[in-house]
Amino acid sequence: MMKNNSVHWKCGLLLSALIAFSAAPSRGQAEVEKIRQIEEVVVTARKKSESLQDVPISITAFAGNDVLEMGLSDTLSIDEKTPNLEIKTFGGQPNIFIRGVGNNDFNATTVSPVSLYVDEVVMGLTGSQTAQLFDVQRIEVLRGPQGTLFGRNTTGGAIAFYSNKPSDEFEAGVRASVGSYYQRDIETYVSGALSTNVNARVAAISSANDGDRENDFNGKDANAEENHAIRALFDFQATDSLELWLNIHGAVDRSDFKQGKPRETNVFGYADPHPNDTERLNFNGKSQHYGDTHGLSLTATWDISGATLKSITAFEKAQTDYCGDIDHSPTSLDEICFNTDGEQFTQEVNVSGDIGENTSIVAGLFLLTEELENLTEANLFGDAPPESQLPTVGYSIRDTSTYAIYSELNYRFSPEWQVTAGLRYTYEDKDATVRSDLVPNYFNDQANGDPIALVPEEKLSESWDAISGRLAVDYQPNDDVLIYGSISRGFKSGGFNLGSFFDPNEVTTVDPEYLTAFEVGSKSTFFDKRLRANGALFFYDYSELQVYTYVSGSTPTTPVVFALENAADAKMYGAELELQALLTAKLSANLGLGYLKTEYKDFTSSVGGDLSGNSMPGSPEYNVNASLAYDIGTVKEWDVKASVDYSYTDKRYFNAFEDEEVSSLRSHGLWGARFAADSPNRKWQLALWGRNLTDEEYIVDSTDLRGNFGFVSEFYGDRRSIGIDVSYKY
Repeated sequence: MMKNNSVHWKCGLLLSALIAFSAAPSRGQAEVEKIRQIEEVVVTARKKSESLQDVPISITAFAGNDVLEMGLSDTLSIDEKTPNLEIKTFGGQPNIFIRGVGNNDFNATTVSPVSLYVDEVVMGLTGSQTAQLFDVQRIEVLRGPQGTLFGRNTTGGAIAFYSNKPSDEFEAGVRASVGSYYQRDIETYVSGALSTNVNARVAAISSANDGDRENDFNGKDANAEENHAIRALFDFQATDSLELWLNIHGAVDRSDFKQGKPRETNVFGYADPHPNDTERLNFNGKSQHYGDTHGLSLTATWDISGATLKSITAFEKAQTDYCGDIDHSPTSLDEICFNTDGEQFTQEVNVSGDIGENTSIVAGLFLLTEELENLTEANLFGDAPPESQLPTVGYSIRDTSTYAIYSELNYRFSPEWQVTAGLRYTYEDKDATVRSDLVPNYFNDQANGDPIALVPEEKLSESWDAISGRLAVDYQPNDDVLIYGSISRGFKSGGFNLGSFFDPNEVTTVDPEYLTAFEVGSKSTFFDKRLRANGALFFYDYSELQVYTYVSGSTPTTPVVFALENAADAKMYGAELELQALLTAKLSANLGLGYLKTEYKDFTSSVGGDLSGNSMPGSPEYNVNASLAYDIGTVKEWDVKASVDYSYTDKRYFNAFEDEEVSSLRSHGLWGARFAADSPNRKWQLALWGRNLTDEEYIVDSTDLRGNFGFVSEFYGDRRSIGIDVSYKY
């Protein structure tokens, strides 16, 4: 891997060149300083439109232009640009951590303590959580428990995505992009009025590349991506007080499974012949990351006598077919396919408005039903003698019903002081079935033999209820400063380990986990709105933490297996700071800093012993993101801008054991740059971009498979890429 000092030397040279270029006068003439101000960011973190600076919550917000300029490709690509956000995937399943709160379970049945919302609809199915970003209005990352208004399993926080809405005037645009590894993207939208009271917007994207790795086994490229998505929005003004908004969407994923490399020699004696070259892979198994998702939602908004009544009805369906060669070798040792088929229905009704001059309230009801089927097919020890092979088929189903009632009140008891208080009651019921069989000849041409139960069929049923909420006080001495303090309580509902596969000891039931969060923060603007500074300090007390960890198996042939347990308590503390500055009329800067310390308490593992004091997965101590943007000026009547960005992520561990072999090994830093030119009429834009310009090699996830297979499975971040965008707006 590239040495850090070499990376930093090259990065420093790039940054110095941009700064030196920005100091040079354009076209030999002195520039006249123009008074610019940082644009107001409007968010809906409290289910009403407010300025980001007026909300007493730690929030990172991205505008639609940020998505393109930062090269954010999908819902899981924002972590490098967000303080204290860490996202990783194994087997296609996203693991999202905010301030160290997340889920390390890689099974398709996992339930995250960080909720994703798209256009106000929770994406509870894991297959629907990874989606293309296109025609985006804004993204909001809400840190800390959001257990009042967002509610379902938001112990860590919530990430909300909002699409551009239909316009009453005709708009249309298209963007085409080509880049490294035969990257080819095309994105388009069209919007306008269908009648006097109906507006519509249709947007679509198609994105593909040939993969940034090579497979020595067959001489072909590997880790290719292919995604297609479409969305149609209809805005119907039924009456003066009633607005209907219909969202119909669908997506198709035909990508490769993101293959990695093995560290150490596996039980068949295979060792990676090129351990220091992450570009070269060597695997023989199937590689596919296929998914089909679609859904629709209908939002009805009534304005009634100073109050707003809103109903959101939504249906989502997600089918996935993920197959990966987990041993990353030319032998058949650990090759697995994960297949899921899930449906989700949600209904939310809320009312919001003012009560007198100093009080506002929002109250609502929430319902969710979900059906999920999961089929796992594993060709284990396929190249061993027949008596040692483990062709295993696991099956599980889960039905979930969730009901909640919530309310939050804001009371301003003086011009400067405001208190926010909210409560949510949640009831959740789950029924599940799980089993796993060894099926002789399942992956051979011969007829299948009689199934042999590894995990005998077991039916599970349980229900839980809990109260979560938030109390906050904020002080605004003037329009430019907000200081706040809050205490929040969040919970993640209980559940079952439906990834049980090898041994009956894997079939576990966990109770809800609870988190009490203390936070103080400030949001300020200075120098006539040329500098925005938002920061927060937090302390978390975590109890009954659900941990996906190793436990002892029931037989000598399965000495160590995975299970889900209420194994620990934990504490964590840290800080975020985000700065946005207009340094001159032409130069602007952004800086995001995150600091995080996490620690297990009272955690004794049956396999690893006392793990108290270990740091938690998904919690790098430091993370930094920074960018500079410079308006070069007019070149042959085209407006030219240049920007450079950098992100740094500290070393982190990927399991609870603080094992150096199951970690990122070191920190990593990524550099990007973009040069864009807009035509005189602002209809055309040409942009040259680069990502990971120093071609940093870095580990994004690893899993310890030494107990059964003899190696550690490692996965890597994207390689260096460059490309060009061409955009046209009608």
